[in-house]
Amino acid sequence: MRIRLSLALAVEAGSSANDFYAGSHKVDITPLRSVYMGGQSLDRKSQGVHDPLSCRALAMKSGDTTVVIASLDVLGLSFIDVEAVRSGVPLPKENILITATHNHSGPDTIGLYGKSLSKRFSDFPVASGRDERYMAYLRFGAINCVNGAIQNLQPAELYLSQSNQWDLSRNSRVPDSLDQTMAVLRAVNKEGKTIAVLFNFGAHAEVLKGKKDPVYREVEREFGGTAIFVNGALGAMVGPAENGKKPESNWESMEKYGKRFAEAVILTARDGWRVENPDIAIKREVLKIPLQNFRFRLAMAFGLIPERSADGRITSEINFWRLGPAWIVTVPGEPYPAFAEL
Repeated sequence: MRIRLSLALAVEAGSSANDFYAGSHKVDITPLRSVYMGGQSLDRKSQGVHDPLSCRALAMKSGDTTVVIASLDVLGLSFIDVEAVRSGVPLPKENILITATHNHSGPDTIGLYGKSLSKRFSDFPVASGRDERYMAYLRFGAINCVNGAIQNLQPAELYLSQSNQWDLSRNSRVPDSLDQTMAVLRAVNKEGKTIAVLFNFGAHAEVLKGKKDPVYREVEREFGGTAIFVNGALGAMVGPAENGKKPESNWESMEKYGKRFAEAVILTARDGWRVENPDIAIKREVLKIPLQNFRFRLAMAFGLIPERSADGRITSEINFWRLGPAWIVTVPGEPYPAFAEL
């Protein structure tokens, strides 16, 4: 249902001969008023702002092909919202990936976490949690972010790296099923300054229900540029870990975990190897998928979520990109860790 496109990035040796360009941009998408919060329990309204939410984008160009990856600090996005953002960008739809960090401390962008009837009947909302005025604001910000990254394109070099992180995640349901690979893409301009650091790792953002600000802050302090997190195979159910256990849910624990995560990103990025003028190849398939989840079907029937379906199927997509030696694969929703092994 969610086009919170999870991304798997694999790296193998190789090179090509096209000139390479990269550009990044970030835009604040923090709600301007109190909204229902997405993730975990229903009927939670925001009470203030501890850290801002943002859309962060990396644009890359090789030859005549320009692509953009944009990551938003929200729970997820519907296919309708993703297509609306793409429509505001002068690129083919398949050249733009829109993903979400799956933040559980941000607005309900899906519609499933609105007002409940009572604490006793708290499994299903009686009204949608989506604030459509905020969603319009979010889409506008995302469009500006993607276009800004394209406008900032400049000659660049690409560095790729990956590592195994044994104590950043845990699977609370299937302990032996875990993808602990961290992949990092760093774009650097001709003066040696970092344009962006994009890092991919699979885990629910659930220390304090999910924030990435300590990670962004530390990575940008080390390298400069724009830090961009893209979630991976986090389903069934993968969350943060400290000594094999779930971290405590408080601000101190969030800062501590965020700094450990950032250190892993920094160390991985430092080992990056340069890809000489990578070429870009892309493929996108739009799918009609039977909707089997009863809660989602009920939410659709009552108009709580933006999707509509006359035949019980929803529209989604999968994407395959090749960026030089790197493969980027996206799937909707929360793929199981076993997916990353395929």
